[in-house]
Amino acid sequence: MSKTIHTAREYWDVRSDLFASYYKKPSWFDKMFRKAVYTRTAVMLNTIKECGKCTILDIGSGPGVNSVTWLKNTEATHLLGIDFAENMNEYARKNAAAEGVGDRCKFVQGDFLTYDFKGEKFDVACAAGVTDYVKDIQELVKKMDAVTNKAFVASWPKGGLRMALRRYRYTCPVFQYNEADVLRLHEGCAIKNLEIIQTQGGMVSIGRK
Repeated sequence: MSKTIHTAREYWDVRSDLFASYYKKPSWFDKMFRKAVYTRTAVMLNTIKECGKCTILDIGSGPGVNSVTWLKNTEATHLLGIDFAENMNEYARKNAAAEGVGDRCKFVQGDFLTYDFKGEKFDVACAAGVTDYVKDIQELVKKMDAVTNKAFVASWPKGGLRMALRRYRYTCPVFQYNEADVLRLHEGCAIKNLEIIQTQGGMVSIGRK
């Protein structure tokens, strides 16, 4: 029997509680096999700290757990989260309000690749766990570059056993990358340097301007 295939939007729209639990209530399995989830959040947090009083764009903000972490632990003045799954956005709004940072953030429904920011730019843009599900990945990198003033950060999953298991379990397409892919995708970007940090099962890239 063939596996049902969903779009990434359909797959994650019903998984806001599950995804939030990876961050808020990690199980022993999460801590052991999903270390990259926490590493990428920390790398992005440090990049935001470098920029002081800044604005943040959280691409694929999901349940907003990362958004809240970044706001509570940096001098960031405002965060805009964008996610195409409205259930995720609803969770994010409630979570931010409960954590006392609701006045410093906004969550909107939309596809980052087609969303009209009306010329607005952000100091830092973060895409945690996003590239895994984007087919037009070059366009994502180009737009991240275009809407940022200081830095943009993204996580990148590699191939291997974990990726094979994800492709077996997930009912939406999942993409993988190597370091050469990441370097190639950033060619032509308006950045001074590109840092690539290795994580469990993947990488995190920081394009600083």
